[in-house]
Parts: sequence; C-alpha cells; structure tokens
Amino acid sequence: MGHGSTIDLSTENRTLGSLSGKLIGLGTVLAAFGLVGTLLLGMLEGAFDEASGPDHESAAVHGDPDPAATDSAVQEQHHEVIHGFVTEWSIWHPYLVSVCFFLTLTLGALFFVLVHHVTSASWSTGVRRLAEGVSRNVVLMALILIPILTPGPMGSLYKWFHPDPSDEIIAVKASYLDYDWFLVRLGCYFLIWTILAWGYHRSSVAQDKDGDVRRTSRMCSFSPMGVLLFALSITFAAYDLLMSLDAHWFSTIFGVYIFAGSVLSFHALLALIVIWLQANGRLTRAITDEHMQDIGKMMFAFTIFWSYIAFSQYMLYWYANIPEETIWFLRRQSTWMWGFWGWMLIIGRFFVPFLFLMSRHMKRKRLTLSIGALWMLAMQWADMYYLVMPQISDGQHFPFRMVDVTIVLGMAGVYIIGLALSLRGHSLIPERDPRMPESLAFENA
Repeated sequence: MGHGSTIDLSTENRTLGSLSGKLIGLGTVLAAFGLVGTLLLGMLEGAFDEASGPDHESAAVHGDPDPAATDSAVQEQHHEVIHGFVTEWSIWHPYLVSVCFFLTLTLGALFFVLVHHVTSASWSTGVRRLAEGVSRNVVLMALILIPILTPGPMGSLYKWFHPDPSDEIIAVKASYLDYDWFLVRLGCYFLIWTILAWGYHRSSVAQDKDGDVRRTSRMCSFSPMGVLLFALSITFAAYDLLMSLDAHWFSTIFGVYIFAGSVLSFHALLALIVIWLQANGRLTRAITDEHMQDIGKMMFAFTIFWSYIAFSQYMLYWYANIPEETIWFLRRQSTWMWGFWGWMLIIGRFFVPFLFLMSRHMKRKRLTLSIGALWMLAMQWADMYYLVMPQISDGQHFPFRMVDVTIVLGMAGVYIIGLALSLRGHSLIPERDPRMPESLAFENA
C-alpha cells in the first residue's frame, strides 16, 4: 500500500440530499408491488387449489362412508384456500428466506464496522459511514421478523413448536427449544446488534460535529468486545432461526457458514451502494478505484472462505455417513431440482466469482464490479432459499412460486426506505475521523 497526496473534498457532494427522496420513492413502489403481488398471487393460488380439490362427488365415487367427514375435509380445505396467502406453503417459508437474506446483509455491515475499528484500518474509513447506515437497519429487521414469531407461523415453520411426544431427540432439546426461551434469546441478539450498530453510528456522526479524536479511541477500545458479542450472537441466531428448522440436525460450524455469507454479501451490497452514489454525483473523489478494488478483494476473500466452510461442513458429514447427520443433505438431493439448486450454488457462489474477481481490472471497473455484486446478492438469496425451503415436505417437492419473488421484492422496498432514512441528514463519510486523510490518499500496491 502506498500513499499519495490528500484529495481536496471542499467541493465534494457528501450528503444524500435529494437522492433520499428517490430512494424512498423506489422503496415505496417495491414495497407496494410486493404486498399487492403477494396478496394477488396468494388468492390466485388459493383459487387454483380450490378448483383442483376434492368434492363430494369424487368422495362418493370412492365410497366415502362418512359424508360428515367429507364435509369437514372440504370445509378445512376451503379455510386453507381463503387464507391461502398465509399458509406455510405460500408465505411463511419464503418470508423467512427474505428476512434472513436482509438480516445477513445488515449483520455483515455491523461486522465491517467492528473490524474496521479493531484493526484501525485507514482504507475503509471512507466507506465506513455507509456500512454504519446499513447496520442501523437491524431495528427494521427486528420489526419485520415479528410476524414470524407469533404462534401460527412458528407452528408452520418449526416442527419443535408442536413436537411429537415420541420424538426423543426433540424431547432432549426441549429446554432449549422452548417458545418463551426462543423469544428471549432473539430479543437478546437484536438488543446486542442494536446497541452496537446505533452506538457506533451515533458516535461517528457526533465526531463530524465536535471533531473529538477520543471518540475514535473509545470505539477502537470497545470493538474487540463488540466482535466477541457479535460472534456469539450471530452464531446462536443462526442456530435458532435456521438450523432449528430441522431440530434433529446440527452443525457446529453452521454459524460460521452464515457469518461467511453475511460478510460476503454485505461487501457486494456496499459496492452497489458506492457505484449508485457516484453515478448520481456523490463521493466521486472520496471513494476511488483503490477503495473499490479493496472492496472487490474482500468479496474475493470471503468467496473463498465461504466455499471452504461449506465444503468442510459437507465433507465431514459425508465421511462419517451417520444417518442422523446426512439426512439434512439427502433432503436437498431428493429431487433433481434441489440437486440442480445445490450445483448452482457450488458453481455460482464459488467458481464464477472466484474466476471473475481474480482479475484486478474486474474489481476496479464499476460496470463489471456491479455485475459481480448483483450476482453475489442473488447467490446469497439462493443460499437462504436452499437452507429453508427443503423443509417443506422434507424436500420431496420443489416449492418455488412467484410469491417467493414478490415477498423478497416487497421486503427490499422496505429495506431501501430504511437505508434512505438512515443515511440522510448527515455526511456520507466520517469527515473528521483522524484516519480520513489516509483513506483519501490510499493506493493499492
């Protein structure tokens, strides 16, 4: 790394300004489209299910001895049709996919902020405020998660919520897989993340006003403890929200797997945010090709790290070949579509970005880096889909529906609105951070 002369930012456009209105408008359109699309698709699917369902006549042909039982079955099915957009098949699993997708982006941003202070890095100072803004969306994600935590969706998503009395494995884990205790743990995770995200952002923005370098020292001093709290909370959150979907299966490195995907996907999001801001005349000198190359390097590094963790997890279970452990993977190989999805992740999340990001020029050019970043975000969503959706019917069906897309688009709209509100009203860079001059002069070796 070399250092050149400091760039003059006196004429730099360093605030979101009118772009906040554009972001809020875009987010509102996406959120409305997602909500309306989800409701309409839910009703259309319900109507289709109703039209293809059993009736009295077919039951009579098959000799149903109990007309009352038939009436009860039809009424129950009709109830499911009327509420088709809130059944487990139609919404709650893809809703959880989208929640976890955007939550991982948010937690990746929080980790970026913490590690920046742990290492006292200078290159990342110029983009740190953007990461702080993304990390503040953790409160929004807590609100979005609330519908899942009600008894109805919990029963649809988590089999341990209504356990089979004869299931010895869940019985052993009953004290941990307790609904009240589950809610307490999630509350603790989000409390930790909120304190860290909002605390660091508040101190950073305050430094823009008073220029107190002691704020930097305090943030650096607390960041090792922050990293420890973050590591524990993201690990157990991964266990609770995702791994406990199949309470029989466990992986001691599952939290690391989720962490790797979180950091990787956040850097992809960060690249897109910077590229969009610069295309609209913001931070055109504060963030240079040198910074973009380093963001690309982080994407490359965590592509390799994610692949290493994913392979390690699979290889150990394959080698041991214990039925209680391999069932999770077999469920994701039970149909050709799930098999295809798995190979898509192997190729699309390792080989493609590995070869793509190996080139220095790919990381420095805005067009190629934005294409790679969009691809990585799509792969992160595909990964969350792969973790959640096979739990429906034990992987015997591939349940993709258009409602899966409308849900993620609607949630993206809400997320964009939250990001716009978080970034507006202050500078997009930490102007008076003592490491800012080094960041402006940063050059790759």
